[in-house]
Amino acid sequence: MTKISVIGAGTAGLIFAYALLRKGYEVTVYSDRTPDQWLNHSKPTGNAFLFGETIDVERELGMDYWSQDMLGASGALVHMKPAIEGSERMMVAGFFGSYGGAIDMRMRIHRWLSDLESRGGRLIVESVTAERIDEIATHSDLTVLAAGQSELADLVPRDPGRSVYDAPQRHLAMAIVSGVRGWDDFVDFVPVKFNIYGDAGEVFFGPYTHKTAGPTWCVLWEAKPGSCLDRFTEAKSGEEVVNISRSLLQAHAFWDWDAVKDMRFLDGDEHAWLVGRVTPTVRQAFGLLPSGGLLMPLGDTAITFDPIAGQGANNANRMAKYVADAVIARRDHFDAAWMTGVSEAWWEFHGRWAYAFTKMFLEPLTEPAAAVLGECGRNRLFADQKLFGNFSRPQNLFPWIEDTEAASGVIEAYQARKAA
Repeated sequence: MTKISVIGAGTAGLIFAYALLRKGYEVTVYSDRTPDQWLNHSKPTGNAFLFGETIDVERELGMDYWSQDMLGASGALVHMKPAIEGSERMMVAGFFGSYGGAIDMRMRIHRWLSDLESRGGRLIVESVTAERIDEIATHSDLTVLAAGQSELADLVPRDPGRSVYDAPQRHLAMAIVSGVRGWDDFVDFVPVKFNIYGDAGEVFFGPYTHKTAGPTWCVLWEAKPGSCLDRFTEAKSGEEVVNISRSLLQAHAFWDWDAVKDMRFLDGDEHAWLVGRVTPTVRQAFGLLPSGGLLMPLGDTAITFDPIAGQGANNANRMAKYVADAVIARRDHFDAAWMTGVSEAWWEFHGRWAYAFTKMFLEPLTEPAAAVLGECGRNRLFADQKLFGNFSRPQNLFPWIEDTEAASGVIEAYQARKAA
């Protein structure tokens, strides 16, 4: 029987494992935490909003126990200011095309790890070292690293040709909160809400389904280093993150204040907050271990995203299913050429476009991107079909959104449809 080892028990690693277990593979998952530790003693890794077609992956594998009751979002509501202290402001709204949501990752991993052995898998709770991975690989037909952004990720070399950045572009802070009233004064659906300040950074509010409290909200700050939003680095608690958030929102988002003025850090979950930073990174198709074994990266280990465009968790989960399907099609003999082929295929199908879409938000708006956002503010059909409806399929945005003439052509076609 083909033996598969999965280092890391995040959502990508477990989706990959469950997909292979359905086909009779011998799968061992190595987790640095027990199911109880994941549920009760871990921080969430972020908002991790999943588009509907990403949740479909979990539904297909019989791993979705929550989406029917989640507090989700149908689209996005955006307020944009070129300068945080300026008076110019634009509002844009649109539908994603599918109903999505953020379901507490800790709850999902707890359930999936608890069920792993009943699905035919094997769970080993161990803080795996680099030396131990080399040993595991010598006894496995395929060893996959799905350890997120941990130090183990460095076992797979960075791809310098595809990794645009070598340093974090934002300083991040998040907290799970209650008391958010919502934005029904602006739109007639539950949105992911975000504000873009061209010279300072961004703030997001996403509907969230917490492991015990249920419907809540996640606030996420993306501060440009040194800007007036960059105030969270030394925060020592969730309450401190929320207090700073309230102060910033009252000063710089008066239009949101009625919706968020009563927000408070979630009672009963001291772990429900984070501060940190991420360097967007693309890794090569495999790492070569000292013994000569190969280590294949998966999910966030393969492509690390800044969370600004909501691509990270969606890429990770869908990539996990894609690679699992490639394993099933191959059956055995997972050599360097096969790993390279699978990695390249995913990059061309989805990864490169998700990475480019994220970069578009991290950088100053280009002329064509600014024109697209401006048209979204004037034409809701355009916003639904050409921008927000493609958040889950960013390949549909390229190359036209990078080219002024091509973007103008797309905009003019929709203006003609609206006039008709």
